[in-house]
This record gives sequence, C-alpha cells and structure tokens, in this order.
Amino acid sequence: MLSKISHTIVLIFTVILISGCNDEKILDNLTQEQANQVLSVLQQHNITAQKDGNLKSGYAVIVGSAENTAALSVINQYQLPWAADVQIAHAFPDSSLVSSPSAEQARVRSLQEQRIEQSLRIIDQVVNARVHINYPYYANDISGKRSASHIGILISYNGEIDNNIFISKIKNLIKNSIDDIRYENISVVLFQAPIIQYASPLKIKKSVFNDWIILFLCFGILLVISSGYFIHTHKTKNSNREKDIKNQEKKNNYEPDHKQVT
Repeated sequence: MLSKISHTIVLIFTVILISGCNDEKILDNLTQEQANQVLSVLQQHNITAQKDGNLKSGYAVIVGSAENTAALSVINQYQLPWAADVQIAHAFPDSSLVSSPSAEQARVRSLQEQRIEQSLRIIDQVVNARVHINYPYYANDISGKRSASHIGILISYNGEIDNNIFISKIKNLIKNSIDDIRYENISVVLFQAPIIQYASPLKIKKSVFNDWIILFLCFGILLVISSGYFIHTHKTKNSNREKDIKNQEKKNNYEPDHKQVT
C-alpha cells in the first residue's frame, strides 16, 4: 500500500513539473529598461511574454513554447534588445585624454548617429532605423577645409504611410539636429518590414487550467489517498481484532473438562 502511495505522489509531482515547463527563456542578462522594451514590442504583436529576474542578476524575457518562433522573429526584425541610450557624459569623461581633432570629430559623429537612431525608433510605425553620417576629413592644405557632410538614413516600417510626407519630416528632423548638414545632402530610404506570418496559439482559459487549481487537485488527491489508507488500516485492525475474539471464543468452547468425576 505504501509503495502505491509513493508512486502516486511521484506521478503527481511529475505532472506539476511538466505543466510548468511550457515557458521558454528567449533573452536574458537584460537591463530593466531593455526587458520592458522587449515586452512592449512583443505585446504589440499579441505575443504573451513575462519578465523575470532582478537588477543584480539581470532580467530575462519568457514566452510560451507555442509562441517561441513568432517571438524570435519579432526580436530579429526589431533587432532587440536595443542598446542603452547614449549619454554624452559617458562618451566624453573628464579623465579621458584629449585626442586629435579628427578623432574627436569621429566620436561626435558616432554619437550623433546613435542618438538619431534612438529618436527615430520612438516613431510609431518605425520598426528599425540605421543612420550613416560621413566622417569628414581635413584637407592637407593650411586652410583646413573640410568636405561637405552627408547623411544616409535607412528605415524599415510597418503599416501604411505617405512616403513624401514621412521623408520630409525625417529630413527636417535631421536638418535641425545637425548644424553643418544641408537639406539636399540628407538621403532617406524606406523599406516596408515583412509581415511576420504565424498562427496565434489557442488561449486556454486560466480559470480552468490554472496552476492553483492543479495544486489544489493534487492536494485533494493526496488527501483522498491518505484517508483511504487510514480507513483501510483501521478496518484491517478491527477485522483482525474480531478474528482474535472469535478464535478465543472457539478455543474456550472446545476446551476439555479437567475436572475428575468422583
């Protein structure tokens, strides 16, 4: 009887463990801001995701196994996780050595590229953006004349947009963000992001198949098994006691008479 109970308990806890293994970790070692960004993008695509972890060990993003492929496709399309926002103070610390004018200009251009990319990503329909600013070189003559600056912007988007209006707004943004750039030297190229094709998994109501309900069912089964075991043990003891009494009565009835007849 005890072996049957132990086998039943092992089976129940195996079911519990299997029911909790339907989630998969798709990203880890994220900052809290990166994890929130990933959750926001996935939920915009109707993908259920959860955040797990803490500031010390980093955060992870977890999705159901049925939505794993779709989540990875979205992450690849949006190039998630995004890098942390560029801070000028971090790029030019006070303790850093003074570099040459050309090297300093290259660092400034790189920061401008990153900051413009971050600004473009907050636009509603922009999926991803890449900004390329040419790095001007100083001429060898004494005047130090530089070549004209050019900027190329590649944007992938979803939905329907008016290309002319959209490009005009982007160019105005860039023109007012960089002081030495001309409007005609700004190039914006748009590509529509491919639609991610996947079938949404069937949503099972958690009110029916909830972890708490499973847990209560397991406790109920254990309670029933334990009660049955104690009832069976009690009945067995009573049955054995009745048998002993009957055997004793039979023994008393058939005991020979040791009295001598005089």
